[in-house]
Amino acid sequence: MRPHDVEVGQTYRVHITQRDNPAQYLTGDPDRTEADLLIFSFLLDSVHEFDLTVTAIGQTLGDEPAVTGVRVSETSRVSLPLPPEMAARMGLPSNVGYIVEGVLKDAVTGRIVSRPTDQTMTIPCAWLRPLT
Repeated sequence: MRPHDVEVGQTYRVHITQRDNPAQYLTGDPDRTEADLLIFSFLLDSVHEFDLTVTAIGQTLGDEPAVTGVRVSETSRVSLPLPPEMAARMGLPSNVGYIVEGVLKDAVTGRIVSRPTDQTMTIPCAWLRPLT
């Protein structure tokens, strides 16, 4: 889409192909590691599609006009701080903070549970398509 066609608050379909060359937006900047990992994930599929609700316009990515928006998706991944008293009960040193990462499961059935999560990202306007 052209930048002047994009409106804040509207949801668009993001369509990324290998021909769009997402790799050109990798920065290598340590302060943008999370954004670079997201862009890198787009390289793994031949076509990547999802919905994005635009929260800001007038952005740039590289030299391209871009928008910032929110993507809502489902995940079973969790990351939680380990309480210090639990770390102590496990015999872990108390001068270290711990994070537990893994998959959320139903304790009774053992089934993996998904939950909604949001992700803020900046992408080129050219990757946006109107919802049909």
